[in-house]
Amino acid sequence: MQPRPPRPLARLIPVTPMKSPRFLLPCLLLALAGCVTAPNPRESAALGVLKSDAGLREKALACQQLADFAGPAAVPALASLLAHEQLGDYARSGLESMSDPAAGAALLGALETLQGRQLAGVINSLGVRREKAAVPALRRIAAKLGHSAATEAIGALGLIADPAAAQVLGEVLRNGDQALRQAAAHAALVAAERLTAAGQGAEAAKLLETSLQAVPAGPSADAARRQLALRRAS
Repeated sequence: MQPRPPRPLARLIPVTPMKSPRFLLPCLLLALAGCVTAPNPRESAALGVLKSDAGLREKALACQQLADFAGPAAVPALASLLAHEQLGDYARSGLESMSDPAAGAALLGALETLQGRQLAGVINSLGVRREKAAVPALRRIAAKLGHSAATEAIGALGLIADPAAAQVLGEVLRNGDQALRQAAAHAALVAAERLTAAGQGAEAAKLLETSLQAVPAGPSADAARRQLALRRAS
């Protein structure tokens, strides 16, 4: 059963014969506070499943449900599952979908503890969320010789696509090995489109030119030339 929609605020504020509007403001604030802090029964139920002895299927479904309607109260429970072999992807997806900044902070904090597939997934989620605070950590991963998640970090930087991320991509294009330069060239295409859409066309052009210098031939180079040609023609 779906929870009943909240009553209009006009019903929550008692009618009073007092004429001063100063009396209405505290009532309005109290009514709004009650609406904001009221617990979500579906969130509480899903969190209860995660804390219980329920099976993997039920807990995976609870993570999916939390992705749809959970608030910051669900972040610690989901973050605690990021390293879980079976439930980690479900928990990460839940955090990735949440708009609350605490979800991004939890994913960023997990970079120091995860490895392998779970680490790669969290890096990708940080990119999808465009977490600008993750750029320094992603730079360290991308710059570490032989790091298993370097390619994922470069891809995430392309998705974040702010000037700081573009600068890191430029560093990889100039100084990285051949495999990383190729990954950075692909990421640069994504970043350039997003930078241009954000009104930062000069940053986009600079990144594309750096990409062409590092990887002058191939599909990524052809796409970079097309983007630059369109920019010059506009």
